[in-house]
Amino acid sequence: MDPFGPMHNETVELLSAKVADYGLPLFTSDADLQNGEKSEGFEEMLDSDLDANLLCSYLSDLCVAEKENISNGVIEENSEIGLLHACKKSIDLLKERYIKCTELVNELRSNYEMVTERTSSLHNACDRMMAYQTQIAAGAEQIHANLYYYTQYESIMKKLNTGKLSITGQVFTQILSTIDECLRFLKSHMHYKDSGTYVAKYEQCLSKAMTVIRMGVMTDLEASHSAVKDRHMKLDIDSRQNGYSDDDTFALLYGVFAARASSVRSALNVAEQHFRDITEFHLMVTDCQQAYFRIRYEMLEPVIRSTIEGLKRNHENSSCALTRNGCAFLLRLCDDEFRLYKQFFTVGDDGSGSRSVAISTPSSPHALILAPFISGTTSFDDFIESLCRVFYDILRPIIIHNPHLETLTELCTILKVEMIEERCGLMQSVMSVKRLVGYTSGETSSPSYTDDYMANPRNGFVRVMTELVGDVAERIVYRISLYAQSDIVEFTPSSGDLAYPEKLEMMKAIEKEHTVEKNNSNAASSISAINLYCLWYPTVRRTVLSLSKLFKCLEPLVFQSIARELLIACCQSLEDAAEQIRNTAAEKISRNRRFLDAELFIVKHLLILREQTSPYRIIMPPGNTPADTIPQRDYVFDFSKYRISASQLFHDRHRWFELTSNNAFLEFLLQVPLAVTEAAGDSRRIIDVRLKTHCHNLINTTSDMIISEFADYIAKAEEIVATPDFDIANNESLKASNMQNFAGQAYKKLTHLWPEIKECFDLYINCKETENILLQPIKKRIIDLFTRASTFVDKFYNNEQKQIAGLPTQEHIWLVMNA
Repeated sequence: MDPFGPMHNETVELLSAKVADYGLPLFTSDADLQNGEKSEGFEEMLDSDLDANLLCSYLSDLCVAEKENISNGVIEENSEIGLLHACKKSIDLLKERYIKCTELVNELRSNYEMVTERTSSLHNACDRMMAYQTQIAAGAEQIHANLYYYTQYESIMKKLNTGKLSITGQVFTQILSTIDECLRFLKSHMHYKDSGTYVAKYEQCLSKAMTVIRMGVMTDLEASHSAVKDRHMKLDIDSRQNGYSDDDTFALLYGVFAARASSVRSALNVAEQHFRDITEFHLMVTDCQQAYFRIRYEMLEPVIRSTIEGLKRNHENSSCALTRNGCAFLLRLCDDEFRLYKQFFTVGDDGSGSRSVAISTPSSPHALILAPFISGTTSFDDFIESLCRVFYDILRPIIIHNPHLETLTELCTILKVEMIEERCGLMQSVMSVKRLVGYTSGETSSPSYTDDYMANPRNGFVRVMTELVGDVAERIVYRISLYAQSDIVEFTPSSGDLAYPEKLEMMKAIEKEHTVEKNNSNAASSISAINLYCLWYPTVRRTVLSLSKLFKCLEPLVFQSIARELLIACCQSLEDAAEQIRNTAAEKISRNRRFLDAELFIVKHLLILREQTSPYRIIMPPGNTPADTIPQRDYVFDFSKYRISASQLFHDRHRWFELTSNNAFLEFLLQVPLAVTEAAGDSRRIIDVRLKTHCHNLINTTSDMIISEFADYIAKAEEIVATPDFDIANNESLKASNMQNFAGQAYKKLTHLWPEIKECFDLYINCKETENILLQPIKKRIIDLFTRASTFVDKFYNNEQKQIAGLPTQEHIWLVMNA
């Protein structure tokens, strides 16, 4: 800021006021007046835009003019003018000094900024040097720390080569921790010099450490095995004198091993904490597990075999009891072995060790229950499977040589339903619930959760029993074929089995004699004696009973195949029985009635079969469509085209060597010689086809009992009137009297036989709804015949002949049949 500005402005204002009129002439003329106006303009300009430089120039001009005026004698010299000159000189001098001061200040400012900049640069350089020094010190420390991972190899290898090294001691734990730490560091810094070399060295140390653990674990296992052998020998000596109980055997087999389990488990846990993802660790654990399983198998196999042999002797006459008790023993063994196994080894997410074999899930209604057992195999599962094979080898010959179908079905039910689905499936369901609780509570990573819930000890048992179920099913399929042929198709009925309708009438009479007053609820739930199970035809009883037993114990496709075979055999036996009923002569029973009894007999039992087998048709394993499981299909192969093609080839010998598409050999090769016909044949269709056929036969037989002669007459009459040159007056057979005789005879049979027919239907079918369904087409056929007769009479008879014919009306016939 200029410090002389205000003083300068005040001086200029003061001087302006002083010299406003100084030294100026008076204005007396117009020119002077104009000059005065200019002076006024000049003053205005001074008042408005006058600055210091302009003022100096004006003052200089004024001084020059004043000097001229003084020299010319116009005006006299004034002291104030001199003073003004002195002030002007002072101002000029002051201005020069001000300019010099300004230049000096600017020079000082530039020098100061230059010194400040150099000082900052020096300070920054010092900071960089300090940072470099710190970085170098940290690098030295890092190098010193990194050298630690290169210098531990000798120490570790020396300790591992020491003979007296406990795998559960603090020293060995520290060795494993150091190996893990060094390997992790070197593998993450492979760009360091010699990192690859030292990684190989530490992997050698790791392999040595795993060998030490392996040898330590196997030493403990062998020591336990030797201790069990020694105690077993002492126990045998004591048993000859005092005997011993199962508790002693349990303590011998499990107590000794459990005492050494903690040391093995702790050593493996320490190694697992550091080397869970290392291949050498898994190989070491696998070797330890195999040694453990081998020793346990050598100890348990004689005990299991002797126990199963004892059960076999105790249940010599009951293979079902042997199977049930043997499976219960094996299930307890599985749980005990798994409990001991968990004391030695950690059970991972996949059960116990790595999966060894992956197999597909079988198609079954219970696939969701069995899927966890058969989704894969583990080392523990293989061990349990080898133990269960002892029972399998003893039980399988008994099953193979068992000729009784009922025993085989019971065995299959015990194995598949009781043991696999109920006992093993229940355990899997409980484990699934606990697993779900673990997930929701956020404790899935805890060791107890993994050990308790992620493995099932019965997987190996389930696999062996599933294989045994397959063997039983094969035996059942073989026996059921023989059973269907010998006991169903070739069944020879007794006279009582074919006593229809006598046995039904007898049961109806007994039911009426023993009928008492009941309330509506009890009456609604009562079952007619005619529909009792004991009155079924024997082959129907056997078929339904066999299917009910086989349904739970066989796979759906196998069951459908067996059901199809049994139903075909049963239907064939019903056909034979119905034929014998037709041919049976009975007093007071007409031949037509025997035919009606035969058809009602077979329809009744086909309806029973249809009703009793309906629950077995709805079988759909999860994830499958009905088209995948239910339909059973017959494939018919027709080889007749082979003969036709061969004969055509030899017949067209002249076309053998033609070089066109008409060549006989080419045509023979391109023709399809095999025809395959596919037809669906599930159990429902088998029954429905036969039921439809026999319902038509029943309708025809029943209606023919009433209108067969009348129907033949009407058909003959319609044929006659269709001939050319027909004249009813010249045809004696078409007289109204003949029409009246046939119609009257049919109406008479209708009034007499229809109540008997309805009673017969009620006796056999005993279901009003089904009876109405069967009687409806019979009624329709009778009504249609009388309608045809009425149409014929209306067309060809006159009024007098119509009165002679006397055909009943449709309403009259409906009243008779619905009475």
